[in-house]
Amino acid sequence: MSEKVENPDKYFWQNALGALFSEFLWGLGLPVVLESTFVTVFLSYSGVSNSEIGLVGMILSISFAVVPFFSAYFTSRMPYKKTPTIWLQVFPSISIMLLGLCYIFFGKHNSVYPVFILFYSLFSIGLASTVPVWQNYIVKIFTPKNCVRGISIIMIGQNIGKLLGGTILAIFLASVKMSIYNAGIIFLLSGTAFLVGSLCFIITRENKDMVDSSITESAVGYFLHYIKHILNNRGILLYLLQDIEFNVVVVTITFYARYAVDWCSVPISEAAGAFIILLFVGAVSANLILGFMKKFNLKVRYAFIKISSVIALLLVLFLKEIFAFYVISFLLGFSRSGRVHLYGPLVKGLSGLDDASPYYAITPFLMLPVSAGLPVGAGFLLDMLSGKKAGVYSVLFAVLLMAVILTFVPFLKLKFPVEHGKEIPKAEIL
Repeated sequence: MSEKVENPDKYFWQNALGALFSEFLWGLGLPVVLESTFVTVFLSYSGVSNSEIGLVGMILSISFAVVPFFSAYFTSRMPYKKTPTIWLQVFPSISIMLLGLCYIFFGKHNSVYPVFILFYSLFSIGLASTVPVWQNYIVKIFTPKNCVRGISIIMIGQNIGKLLGGTILAIFLASVKMSIYNAGIIFLLSGTAFLVGSLCFIITRENKDMVDSSITESAVGYFLHYIKHILNNRGILLYLLQDIEFNVVVVTITFYARYAVDWCSVPISEAAGAFIILLFVGAVSANLILGFMKKFNLKVRYAFIKISSVIALLLVLFLKEIFAFYVISFLLGFSRSGRVHLYGPLVKGLSGLDDASPYYAITPFLMLPVSAGLPVGAGFLLDMLSGKKAGVYSVLFAVLLMAVILTFVPFLKLKFPVEHGKEIPKAEIL
C-alpha cells in the first residue's frame, strides 16, 4: 500500500532506481514491438504491403488518442497512482507474450498478419492506457528541481536496455533465419521482460495527489472540463503544433528501413540490427545531453531535437551510402528520444496542474489526425506510386521535411517552462 512521503527528495534514488530497473527491462523488449524496424522487417518478410504496415501505425495512434482518456478518468479520483501504474503495464506485457506463444505453437504464414493485428491491437490498447498514468507518476515522484534529472536517469536506463535489446536482436537475426517460429520466440521473451519490469515499480515511493474536487463525477464532464482547459491554454496548443515533428520522425523511422533495403543496398540484417542499435545510441546520447547539460535551457535543448530531425531528413533525401544510413539512424534516435525525454515535464509545466494525467490523455486525441493520418497516408502513397520506384520515397521524405520546417513557427512562439528549482509558471490561459 502506498504511503505519504513528505519530502520526495529523501527518496530520490529509491524512486529513480526503481523506475530505472523497470524501464531497463521494458527497454530490452521495446526494440521488438515499438520504436524499431523489427515489426516492419518481419511483416515485409511475411508479404505484407506498405499500406498494411501503415495500418499498424494507425492502430497504435488511435489507441493512444482514445484509450488514455479512460485510464486518466478512472484514476483521477485516486490520490495514489502506484498500484494502477503497475497493473496497467501488466496487460500489454501479457498481450505480447500471447502473440509469441501463438506464433510458436500455431504459426502459419497465411495467418501471420491477422494474428499480429489482433494481439498488437491489444498491446496498443494496454500500452495506451498505461501512458498517462505512468507519465504522471514518474513526474510526481520527483520534486520540480529534480524532475528532469530523475527522468534523465530513468530514460538512460530505458535506452541502455533498448541498446542492449537491439544488439541482442541484431545478433539473433544475423545468426538464425527469419521465420514465424523465431519471431514468436522474440515476442515471447520481449513480453516477459515487460512483465518483470512492470513489477519493479513496487519499490518506489509517492506523495498523495491533490484531487481536483471541482470536476464532475461523469466521464463526459471530466472530458469536457479538460478539453476546454487545453483549448484555452495557448502554451499547450503551440506545443502540440510544433510536436507534429515528432510524428514525422516516427513515420520516417517506420518506412526508412524498407527504403534503405530496397533502394540503398542496405542488407536486411543491417536494417533490422544496426539501425536499431544506432537509434538507441542516439537515444542515450539525447538523454545525456538533454538531461545533464544544465547550461542550456529547455528551449535550446528542444532546438537540438528539431535540428536533428531536419538534418536526418536532408541526408535521407540526398545520400544513399551506408555511412549516411548509420548517421541517419543515430539522428532519428536522438530526435525521437529527446522529445520523449522532455515531453512529461514540459506538458506538466504548461498544464499548470498537480495531476497532469488528463493532459497526457487528451492531447494525443487532439493529435489523432496527424498521428494516425501520417503513417496510413504515407503507406498508401508508397503503394499507389510504387511504379516510380525510389522516386516515391523522395516525394514522401520531401513532404515530411517541409512539415518539420513548418513546425519551427509555433516552436519559436512557445514560452517554455523554467526549471532547476525555480517556480514553474501557471498555464498560459487564453
